[in-house]
Amino acid sequence: MVTLRKWTYSNSNELLYTAKLTNGLQVFLLPKKDFKESSCTLVSFFGSLDTKLTVSGRMKRYPEGAAHFLEHKLFEDEQGKDTALTFSKNGAYSNAFTTFDKTCFYFSTADFLEKNLQLLQTFTLSTSFTEQSIKKERDIILQEITMYQDDADYRLYQGILQNLYPKTPLASDIVGTKESLNQISVKNLKELHSIFYHPRNMALVAVGDFKPYRIFNSIQENQEHLPLKRQPLVFKSQLSYYPVIKTKSVTMNLSVPKLAVGYRGRKPAINPSLLHQKIALRLFFTMLFGLTSSTYQSWYEEGRIDDSFIIEVEMHPEFQFVLLTLDTKEPIAMSNKIRQKIKQFKQETDFSESHLGLVKRELYGEFLKSLDSPASLSDRFAAELPLQSLKENYLSIPDILNRLDLKTVMAIGENFLSGAQASDFTIFPK
Repeated sequence: MVTLRKWTYSNSNELLYTAKLTNGLQVFLLPKKDFKESSCTLVSFFGSLDTKLTVSGRMKRYPEGAAHFLEHKLFEDEQGKDTALTFSKNGAYSNAFTTFDKTCFYFSTADFLEKNLQLLQTFTLSTSFTEQSIKKERDIILQEITMYQDDADYRLYQGILQNLYPKTPLASDIVGTKESLNQISVKNLKELHSIFYHPRNMALVAVGDFKPYRIFNSIQENQEHLPLKRQPLVFKSQLSYYPVIKTKSVTMNLSVPKLAVGYRGRKPAINPSLLHQKIALRLFFTMLFGLTSSTYQSWYEEGRIDDSFIIEVEMHPEFQFVLLTLDTKEPIAMSNKIRQKIKQFKQETDFSESHLGLVKRELYGEFLKSLDSPASLSDRFAAELPLQSLKENYLSIPDILNRLDLKTVMAIGENFLSGAQASDFTIFPK
């Protein structure tokens, strides 16, 4: 008999119930008393990186964009109708998205939680697409690619990743390319579905005002009645690290240049946990370049930057990188200034106990705000699933913040930079 385990998080007064079903599905239940909305996310650990696999002892390559393509096609039921319409009839809003390492299907509803939860568990486990329907979807995604290419911020993000991780899936658009989409077939989509859409490779997150044991029993009952096919033995290929492209630029129709400065770290160590390292790096770069830093205030007052300045930290078992993106009239000068600040970070007075306390409170406030929205909490909890364990997950952020002192934050930041390689990507106005 599967036991539902209860976890208590005193720093946020949150409860988490977890279990791993006999078929391998991981279940995470976060009850939120007196909330009207419930939100659930079903995760398959299959993303855009998973193009080179060893399946039952055989090496196989799949087209770029296949994970995103499969995400789209799974919404098509046996009659060729959109399952999102069924969710809508059940009083729920539904959608899905694909990232580097996972595909997430989710819904939010004020009523009929169990009915929609049952639909969420069933519609992703069967395929009914044909070559004709794939051709139709290919045309839709090609339009999506064209739309993204006209988005300067998207081009900036994709461009810096192409510099940092050339000749790897990270350098490719998650939706694929025109060439790769033409290689997608019914055969390889069905193969990928059988590999990754198996309970052993999936997790279910539910947030809302519900009785945990009732919802858990409902999930167990649903899973017991689902057809379960044999999952092949699969190994994912490790990410290759080719030399970084130091700089690159393109032109687009815009009024102010856009700059991205990226730092590619080494493959992260296992200890401390990836979530621990991610939060520490975020604190480190926020202290150096965030809104409360003297650097940000100085550059802002001088008109060198504006509210477009963004810091992004990504952490994954196979990679870690930090991006700083901004709109600036002087991209070359700002690239040099950012690099110089990072090179001389030990001399910065912003690395102090008082400033660390301030940015910690800022991050803690962001965390608390997410607890007020079941949809946001479900999404953020699911987003950290590849990083977390039962003992340390998104709800552990307050505890991690309490444990991180200035010495540790500085050490993790310095360790990242000691093995990091830098690049910049610029979009100039035509």
